[in-house]
Amino acid sequence: MTSTLQTLPRGWRALGCAAISAALLSACAVPVTRTSRVIDAPGYPPVASATYLQYGTVSRIEEISTHVGDSGGGAVLGAVIGGVVGNTIGHGMGRAAATGLGIFGGAVVGDNIERNNAAAASSVVYRVHVRFDDGSQRSFDYRGLNGLRTGERVRLDHGILDRA
Repeated sequence: MTSTLQTLPRGWRALGCAAISAALLSACAVPVTRTSRVIDAPGYPPVASATYLQYGTVSRIEEISTHVGDSGGGAVLGAVIGGVVGNTIGHGMGRAAATGLGIFGGAVVGDNIERNNAAAASSVVYRVHVRFDDGSQRSFDYRGLNGLRTGERVRLDHGILDRA
């Protein structure tokens, strides 16, 4: 009994394998670091008082780069796909040469795809450190500062930091 894959022409099998492998290649980039939520959520259940405000001063702001690294999986998977596709071209020594070029070209293309995905997923987060009037300190992570600077007065209203 023959399977459906065996009844397909050799070129179609290679194309099918390449399509499946390309779909898997898009998931090769793995985040190296993650950041916490941008703004703390308000407490639940609600605080007993109608409003709960804390005032303080921004003590410092640090820039944190989140980096998504490439694992090398893109190059490996690209080489496999390139080798399979290259092996379907030519006969004899020509097929061997096409397979070798396919492996090399696939590795280069797969690595570039993985690097582009990693660069798109990397970003910058700003960690704002606040010293409150009661002496406590907290940090908040933001994607943008909207002009907030060190030394500026702020207020914390139910978990949301804003200018005072």
